[in-house]
Amino acid sequence: MPLTNLRTRVYDSMTNAEVEGYLARNDVVFLPVGTAEMHGSMPLGCEHVLPLAIATRMAELADGLVLPGLVYFYPGATAVGRGTIQVSPTVGAAYLKEICRSLLRQGFRRQVLLSFHGPAEVTLVPVVREFFDETKCPIVYVDMDTHTSRDLSWDQFNTMLWGAYQILGRLEEIPCELGPEKRTQPSGLLRRFHYGYYYEQPSDHGWWPQKVLTPEERAAKAAEGVQRIDALVARIDPVALVAGLREMDEYVKRNVLPRHGPHLP
Repeated sequence: MPLTNLRTRVYDSMTNAEVEGYLARNDVVFLPVGTAEMHGSMPLGCEHVLPLAIATRMAELADGLVLPGLVYFYPGATAVGRGTIQVSPTVGAAYLKEICRSLLRQGFRRQVLLSFHGPAEVTLVPVVREFFDETKCPIVYVDMDTHTSRDLSWDQFNTMLWGAYQILGRLEEIPCELGPEKRTQPSGLLRRFHYGYYYEQPSDHGWWPQKVLTPEERAAKAAEGVQRIDALVARIDPVALVAGLREMDEYVKRNVLPRHGPHLP
């Protein structure tokens, strides 16, 4: 249950007075980072909607705020899709660090960046490391892939996408277009090593239904997705996560900086 009754936890839906009132007692913000890219029958922004829904659930449990709108970042191999927006990891990381710096100046010492996008790590890992070196304030990147089975099927992942749209009250945005299930990507090497590569065609990424879903089937798929998301959030344990951030922050200030501060970057 939420620790307090806020009108909303969505940052850009709050007033300045509401944010300042929140900062008077807490300092937690969740930053769901996604992409706008081809994704089968799903809307282009689905890999932002999924971490946004997860962040919403996490913020409710951990008494945090959610910063939406972080949509346009490095997509990876989906650049072959004409709907995909390409932003390099370097540019995306610089933009995110500017946001994180501002949030810290405002008073948000505990920042949680999260994504469910496979290539997101090339942008987000440098952000949290370089931000810490610069500010000595630890922030964290939660890679959702590490908290799910590596054998998560396209259908299971897609079900979570549907659950995310349900959580955010946006289920009607999913068109559920029929399409192929053909995937032509190279062998399992892509799962074992880091390659620079592109998909060959749009059917190589994402999920398509093989029949038109009835309203009842759409509702059932979304409900299953909500259950999967809630189970994932429980495994991550956002309350323990933000408590760990505070512990790490205090440890750095108490134990590390007094001893090594003068020669740290």
